[in-house]
Amino acid sequence: MPNLSIHNLKMLIICSIIKKTSRKKGVCIFILKKKIKHYTKEVLKMLNVVAFGAIFIIAIVLVKYKPVYKVTISGEEVGYVTNKMELEEKIQKEILESKEANVAYTKLNCEPEYAFKFVSGLEETNEEEVFMAIKEQAVTTYVMYAVTLNDETKAYVDSMEEAQTMVDELKQEYDQDLELDIAISQTYTQNIEELNVLDSIEVAKTSFDETLETMVEEKKEKEERTVNGIYLAVQPISGTITSRYASISRLRSGAHTGLDIAAPKGTPIKVVTSGTVTFSGWNGAYGKCIKVSHGNGVETWYAHCSKLYVEAGDEVEAGEVIGAVGTTGNSTGNHLHLEIRIDGEPVNPQNYLYR
Repeated sequence: MPNLSIHNLKMLIICSIIKKTSRKKGVCIFILKKKIKHYTKEVLKMLNVVAFGAIFIIAIVLVKYKPVYKVTISGEEVGYVTNKMELEEKIQKEILESKEANVAYTKLNCEPEYAFKFVSGLEETNEEEVFMAIKEQAVTTYVMYAVTLNDETKAYVDSMEEAQTMVDELKQEYDQDLELDIAISQTYTQNIEELNVLDSIEVAKTSFDETLETMVEEKKEKEERTVNGIYLAVQPISGTITSRYASISRLRSGAHTGLDIAAPKGTPIKVVTSGTVTFSGWNGAYGKCIKVSHGNGVETWYAHCSKLYVEAGDEVEAGEVIGAVGTTGNSTGNHLHLEIRIDGEPVNPQNYLYR
């Protein structure tokens, strides 16, 4: 045997031990792999059995039962649906996002609640009934466009464009005669029927035309009955004109300075507009007479009265009864002698009244 050093001997012993250990380790790993493979196959067999059993049970259940969603509103059951998502999409599209004319927004008073469950296969679902039940408890708010005249609503139309078109046409037609205060505002309501929405812009404009034509006539009449800026709002009495302004008569020394209106004795005489009584008493040929000052140099006289109901200094309002028809003074019968004076000079009353 060759002469080995101690160091070389140690190295041989270590190498021998490593070889033996490696062989044993390889055997262990092989055995372990076989066991893992065996148990894996067994587990897979068991999983297949379980899966098959579950499928078999589910198949039996689905033959006898079917999955649905029970829908309740405010705790009250309204029916069954098979597809919750489809119902939710329909609610969103046909109720909450409705394209119906004039709808501002719609909301549900109570959200539907869903519960997944299995029911008998013979049980019928009622998707449409469920949807209608949800729709019935929805609240819709509508928006309309109100066209106002002097802060009073005269018409409702469907859109801002229609309202603006109508306003422009009305102003073009009437603004030269009237200072129109026409405005547009949005009106929200849950009961569109109460707004009396007009069928079309033509119908809406017609309703305005009637009002504005009346206003034009009233303005024209007011202008015709205005003396020096004073509007004569009321005719003193109703009766028959028997003598006109500036007429000549043998009973007078000069032309007639007023207008004579015949009426039964005692007929109430109304003051033509507001003012202050400056005279109430006997006035020569005028008999019992009342004089009222209305400002701007305008004065009205009421002569031949049978009774006087006011005194000098009284403030009177348009239409207030101040006396009664009679035939006092230089008179041939019961009538009212009406004079209108501007700065003391008589003018024709028929320029303003009894036209």
